[in-house]
Amino acid sequence: MFSTKTFRSLYPELFMDRRSFLTTWTHNRVARPETETVSLLRPLSGLEPFVPSTTQPWDAVRVGHLLRRITFLPRWGDIDALMKMTPSEAVDKLLDTPNDPPPPAMADHATESLEGLTPDLENQIRGQWIGDAGALRNWYIGVMRDAGITAAEKMAAFWSGHFTSEFEVDLEYVIGPLLYRQNKLFRDTGLGDFKGLTFNITLDAAMLVYLGGDLNRAGAPNENYGRELMELFTMGIGHYTEGDVKEAARILTGWRVSQFTDQFIPPTGLFTSYFDAKNHDINAKQFMGVSFPARDGTTNTEHIVRQEEIAKLIDTIFQKRPREVARFICRKLYTFFVYSNPAKSDAAVIEAMADIFVQNNFNIKPVMAALLKSAHFYDNANIGAQIKTPMEFEVGLARQLGATGSLYGEMRAMGQDIFDPPNVSGWPGYHDWITTTTYPVRAAAARRVIAAMSDTAVLDFIKQFPQYDDVNELVKSLGALLLPRPLSAGRKGVFVKKLVGGAPDYEWGGIVDNSPSTAARNMKDLLQTIAELPDFQLC
Repeated sequence: MFSTKTFRSLYPELFMDRRSFLTTWTHNRVARPETETVSLLRPLSGLEPFVPSTTQPWDAVRVGHLLRRITFLPRWGDIDALMKMTPSEAVDKLLDTPNDPPPPAMADHATESLEGLTPDLENQIRGQWIGDAGALRNWYIGVMRDAGITAAEKMAAFWSGHFTSEFEVDLEYVIGPLLYRQNKLFRDTGLGDFKGLTFNITLDAAMLVYLGGDLNRAGAPNENYGRELMELFTMGIGHYTEGDVKEAARILTGWRVSQFTDQFIPPTGLFTSYFDAKNHDINAKQFMGVSFPARDGTTNTEHIVRQEEIAKLIDTIFQKRPREVARFICRKLYTFFVYSNPAKSDAAVIEAMADIFVQNNFNIKPVMAALLKSAHFYDNANIGAQIKTPMEFEVGLARQLGATGSLYGEMRAMGQDIFDPPNVSGWPGYHDWITTTTYPVRAAAARRVIAAMSDTAVLDFIKQFPQYDDVNELVKSLGALLLPRPLSAGRKGVFVKKLVGGAPDYEWGGIVDNSPSTAARNMKDLLQTIAELPDFQLC
């Protein structure tokens, strides 16, 4: 194992400001990545619509860029389909297409609680919870892998890193059926009303268990969720007081979760939240300068408290701090979908996104549409400027190369344990995704997947491309699929030589037809070469 210093010297492009490293392009011209060096400042463009041109065409590279950022890496069929649309039509297709996968078998797995059980029975039930979590993870990987031309899964991933919940926390568990329902909430509403999503996540069963909201009661308020609601979920530090945290905790008292068959099950059913009136603080509260009147037995009901306290709490945040909420969320959208270096976020673009967010009553889709259709998004400085997350890397291998096997285990070894972020802040990301420990795991995963491809699978992979029998066209398409930026002439030459094995270029079609095993072997050799390139780690 080499040292961190040695590792960084071998792969500088993964650790420096990748906008500066993008030696490929200036803002207005395409150059060769491995030979030209230009120091780029921030992108010159804003949220004005992207207009294709001869120097910035709507081609496989830019379509691939869109798909890398808003899906879990492109398949060639996706690139081909969207190239036939305008940029605006392509974005609308992605944002307007829902995804509604069938639930996993474990979604309704019910157990009793651990209360009063023998150690053997406790271990048996814990074993089911752990097994259910594993089944949920494998199901989710399959959903991401099989998703069509839709932004739904990438948006669900974004929200799972924003409104975090952990399966295992303090030696206890947020059980799989609750996490599945939260994941479905993100998938179904992730492009809708953010204020509505914030309301729903506040009473979400998994969130209540994760942050102790199900233990929050009158006389002993739990401040966890009230604090994170403001600090991490809506507006950030500096825009609320400790008094606001304490009052929010009191407002949020009295909500419980039905998790187990030996405990109370409300009319809404198992795995849902419900209101327990006797544990709700009925005294008057004052949150961010807004009065919440005291209530009596006739007004301390689930429906009334839901509307007059929970909804009012959320409304107050958005009414009192609209710009702060808008900037906070738009900055997170920007770092997730455009460029993850928080020190290099484009303040002007984020401010323009925030304007759209507020103007559209905190609806996410108009903001995402403006961003993904913008000249800024397609600016050369933003293409290939992100490190693939472990989810993107592993699910991308499955979508592009048919990877099977221990995808979750490899993803976890790369530093991203789905449904189990390190803490309530989520995954730090950025340079944390590439370390001397995780980079070898990535390299080994790619080698494993490529080595496991049968000749038939490789030939199918080759023949999906248009003009696959023209080696130069094949290499161009292959580069657009697997790498984020255009191939230089030098790389094209190397890739072509790998495929034809010393034969003239024009013989490639004959090799595919008459010596398919040779074509498959050469393609696998080229795929291994591509997977070893530093920019294979970028998207």
